[in-house]
Amino acid sequence: MLARTSYLLISILLIAAVLALLPSVESKRQAQTFIEMAGPMSLPATTPVKTEKISDVISHQTRIADATQQHKAAEISSLFSYVSARTSDVKDIGLEPIPFGITPMPSPTLSFDGVQNLDNGAIYGLLFLPADMTGDVGPNHYVQAVNALLRVFDKSGNALSPPFRISTIFESLGTACSTRNDGLPNVLYDALADRWLITQICSNFPPFRQMVAVSQTGDPLGPYFAYEFVMPTNRQYDFPKFGVWPDGYYMTADEFLGADYYGSGMFAFDREKMLAGQPASYVYFNQPDPVRIRRRGMLPTDLDGLTPPEADSPAIFASFIANEYGDPQDAIRLFDFHADFDQPVNSSFIERPESPIAVAAFDPTSPDGRPDIAQPPPGERLDSVSDRLNHRLAYRNHGTHESLVTNQTVRMTPVGQEYRAGVRVYEFRSTANVFAVSEQATLGDTDSSRWIASAAQDHQSNIAVQYNFGSDVKRPSILYSGRLATEPAGEFRTEGTLITGTGVQKAFGWRWGEYSGLSIDPVDDCTFWMTNGYYTLESQNISDFAWLTRIGRFKYAECTTAPRASISGTVTDALTGLPIENAKIATTQFVRYSTKDGTYGPMIVTPGTYVLTATAQGYRPASREIQLDNGEVATENFALSPVPVGVPGGTKISSESCRVNNSPEPGETITINIGLRNEGRRDATNLTAELVGFGISNVGQTQHYGPMPINGTEVLRPYNFTVSNSVVCGAVLNLRLRLRDGNEDIGTTDIFLQTGENVVAFSENFDRVSAPNLPADWTTTTSTNHQLWRTAANRQQSVPNSAFSPAPHQMGLNELVSPLFEIKSENAELSFRNWYELETTFLRNRLYDGSVLEIKYGEGEWVDILTAGGSFLSGGYDGVIDTCCSNPLGGRSGWSGRSGQEQTSIFITSRVRLPESASGQNVRLRWRIGTDIGSFREGQYIDDLVVTDGFACSCSTKSSGSTPFDFDGDGKTDLSLFDLNDDPLRPDTRVLKSTDSTVVSTAFGSLGDVPVYSDFDGDGKTDYAIFRPSNGVWYIFESATGTVRYANFGLAGDLPVPSDYDGDGGSDVAVFRPSNGTWYLLQSNGGLAALQFGLAEDFPTPADYDGDGQADIAVFRPTTGVWYRFGSQTASVVITPFGTFGDKPIAGDFDGDGRGDLTVFRPSERVWYQLRSTDGFGVSFFGLANDKPLQADFDGDGKSDIAVYRESDRVWYYLRSSDGQFRALQFGSTGEKPVPGIFTP
Repeated sequence: MLARTSYLLISILLIAAVLALLPSVESKRQAQTFIEMAGPMSLPATTPVKTEKISDVISHQTRIADATQQHKAAEISSLFSYVSARTSDVKDIGLEPIPFGITPMPSPTLSFDGVQNLDNGAIYGLLFLPADMTGDVGPNHYVQAVNALLRVFDKSGNALSPPFRISTIFESLGTACSTRNDGLPNVLYDALADRWLITQICSNFPPFRQMVAVSQTGDPLGPYFAYEFVMPTNRQYDFPKFGVWPDGYYMTADEFLGADYYGSGMFAFDREKMLAGQPASYVYFNQPDPVRIRRRGMLPTDLDGLTPPEADSPAIFASFIANEYGDPQDAIRLFDFHADFDQPVNSSFIERPESPIAVAAFDPTSPDGRPDIAQPPPGERLDSVSDRLNHRLAYRNHGTHESLVTNQTVRMTPVGQEYRAGVRVYEFRSTANVFAVSEQATLGDTDSSRWIASAAQDHQSNIAVQYNFGSDVKRPSILYSGRLATEPAGEFRTEGTLITGTGVQKAFGWRWGEYSGLSIDPVDDCTFWMTNGYYTLESQNISDFAWLTRIGRFKYAECTTAPRASISGTVTDALTGLPIENAKIATTQFVRYSTKDGTYGPMIVTPGTYVLTATAQGYRPASREIQLDNGEVATENFALSPVPVGVPGGTKISSESCRVNNSPEPGETITINIGLRNEGRRDATNLTAELVGFGISNVGQTQHYGPMPINGTEVLRPYNFTVSNSVVCGAVLNLRLRLRDGNEDIGTTDIFLQTGENVVAFSENFDRVSAPNLPADWTTTTSTNHQLWRTAANRQQSVPNSAFSPAPHQMGLNELVSPLFEIKSENAELSFRNWYELETTFLRNRLYDGSVLEIKYGEGEWVDILTAGGSFLSGGYDGVIDTCCSNPLGGRSGWSGRSGQEQTSIFITSRVRLPESASGQNVRLRWRIGTDIGSFREGQYIDDLVVTDGFACSCSTKSSGSTPFDFDGDGKTDLSLFDLNDDPLRPDTRVLKSTDSTVVSTAFGSLGDVPVYSDFDGDGKTDYAIFRPSNGVWYIFESATGTVRYANFGLAGDLPVPSDYDGDGGSDVAVFRPSNGTWYLLQSNGGLAALQFGLAEDFPTPADYDGDGQADIAVFRPTTGVWYRFGSQTASVVITPFGTFGDKPIAGDFDGDGRGDLTVFRPSERVWYQLRSTDGFGVSFFGLANDKPLQADFDGDGKSDIAVYRESDRVWYYLRSSDGQFRALQFGSTGEKPVPGIFTP
């Protein structure tokens, strides 16, 4: 019997006050034609900690109601932070509701109560609304999270723990968020790693946090790795939903700034690092929404079963569109999220080619406000939460096909009639990487409502869905339905009941819940586990808020246990026999880590053949192939051999052949001392290191480091080499050392050196004057009686001064203007230390006072740094300054609130890339503080300003002619087009010069000629040139002399392949003759060469693959996807399979190491695959199937850019390799072809 208890309830006055702050519902949005994305952004977590066993912690806790109202302020406000979508003139009732079949659903095999709201009352001293319940099942446990409580059960329904605060897992972090319990939890079981993922939010102060914990074992009551991730903006990240994927833990969240909806945030957390308890980061994208009403949302895929997707498959995200929202159709949208944690700028979030996928008409709207779903008296109407897809987006790889299963709440009755909600269930199947509708059924009727469902699929493709059910006369209950894969599509079985509710929710506020849970048991892959909420009459009478939760399971009798096998074992030191802790034991899909006693497993896998590899720091990896049958329990023990591990220490350049600046430069010979220390598990008896770096000469030299004990002193040895002229000034040089101990190979280690010297265009630290004076040529003005900018010693980064401006309570502007300085390059960057405290609301959704940065060229106008084309790399603006209260900067983006991520302001580094248009300009910078009529704040301090202007190298002999299709000689590929013709009024070639954006039109060529533009005279500029097959003559207009050179070389049917084969800096006339597979070269020195290399089907791909400054003869064989290269340095043939039929090869140096890389564009997937000589394998999703891939370096950084030309809209699309930024420029006319595509398929 439940005792009647009095608890702290949310006051009606507080609710009314919150409701009064809600904005009116905005009009429906316009039809969406494209996705506007922000990102990628990458941020690290706080240093992770290893927690104690949770069972040990909670056994010492007492259930004391010590929470305060402050702890739930964010929770209370979130009760009313959503607005249902306004109904519109267009209404779909959609797919006819299905009549439930006569075949009954299987009865529950287990049903028991989970966490209830009275548990919140006992632990926190207040009751929560709504009940945000979720849960997941593992091999031995069911873990439920409700609001901010966790509870662990065995799979017979026995409680293994009392309800306990989620913060119990995070307390060891020792941060302000580590003891908070702001809820919105997620619980997921990671079957590939046998780990539990548990999360909640922290709404202490902006920027808010996402708390994420990963268990160290498969025991949810064991120890965890706890992380605190600071969110990327000052927005609130509501309704977070997680999914497990092989390469990451993915999350979506609805973003709010105050009460305004700002779209969806998509996150990828580095799963590999988190499983090992290492410092981890996330990659973030944002999909803005111009309508400030929450709609559509976004869900990440969550992997079911033990068969992952194909390796390197991006995570899939789903959302929807509806014509009620002004969209052109009712459809589901699917997106691919490719996360690159090593190079976040290479990450991408793009809509899949088959998306949007049209589905049967549906109406996602509900009545204005929240009172949607009727209950029997005395119950209040309940919120249908119909504006989003419901958790989860369940992914399963069936081998023959892939499936996505999800659901949403839809309207069952026409507008104007009593609202009823139903559940739309979807299954999308893919057999060739294209998803299509396989199942779409609407469960519901016009007399009752079904809402907030969760759907999943077992390993035999049988679908199940559970949901809330209620009506005017039936109290809310938990029902479920589904169908077998062998049963007709759209015919769902008679509903089963987990629990029949006997009470109603009377609480003012309408919130029943936001999500529920349905998951699949990883042991048999047949049993469905669910959790949802309900009331009994008894709980209803105790309190208006006394909801209960229920947990249960069922399975289809027709489902047989999925095939399974398991692997367990130990990992020990081969010399000492002692156990090795935290060794990684992995296949390509599954991973486990050894415990303190060296044991691992069981690793539950599907039967098959696996290569099992054990690795540990300081040990040589060991691998073995194992074959597992169904039901087999295998034991695989590893004894790993300890090895020395040479870790780089200090480096010191002792001699330089050019200017002494402690920096290597292209063309410079240097001697550098490289230090190594042994951080392995075994003493080194005679350590040697062979230099095998990239972009340097004299590779192969070996230095002897001698005996090196574990953790002994660092040993330095000298290396002498010359930096290749092909290295771009400012590039990072990679020195790789191949290490050996005696005759034993013990791996490699890398040292990275910045080439060139940063050019400082301007700097100021404000320390050479006495406060309050400003340095010479700095000026300050004010529009009112504000105090002027001045130097001050109150706060500074470098002693004694910084520049300071207060932020008073009266309206006005205060400005600080820098002296004039010159910018010469397009790679200039400003960095300064920035401290500010400016007036905002607590949530920072209203920025009353603010500060901006502006730039001015010569005597031109002042322009905001972002409007001018600059971009913040760190420490950028916080948001838009409010227009409410007469701030002169109102409506502009700016800094406001507190600098940094903590509760008090700190100095941060603001880095901004100056606009490319600043190149060649005399520049001033201006900081402006705008204040309104509000209260006083301390103001802003800036210190240690540095403007760098690219890199300088004094001894480089590199010719800019190495840049392809650079007609103006500035080191950048120019946008250029050709249309060879005989019309005297039409140009043959048009070039958009990158130096000044002027268009140069040239008549040079005739109809039937083949363009062969290249730098034949070696002056660093591409020459206009054509090959005329009709007479075998090359016509070359040399830019150096302004004269035409002729070369009779080639036959009709030959493929021109000009390149610098002899390394003299000028391209050579050359052809590949498919008829006999022979290359013919007319070298610049007059010599002739011929080499039979290739077949008629091959596509020529000459490039300098070995980095010796000479182009190598090479072909790509399209039928097999194999590259064949004839090295100019070694005269040997290198054969590399990389590609498949249909791929388009692109010759270029994509990592800037002076060596050509193997790159293919796969039109069928819209993917670029790269095998880079230094950076290794890479994947980029870029382009459409009919795009023309290009050879180009548009940003002039010495690296080829991923680039395409789209003839349909005459737009050039490319990713700048220098900063990863996307560019799209329209330039072209009908019939014109891109010059940078003349040597690509």
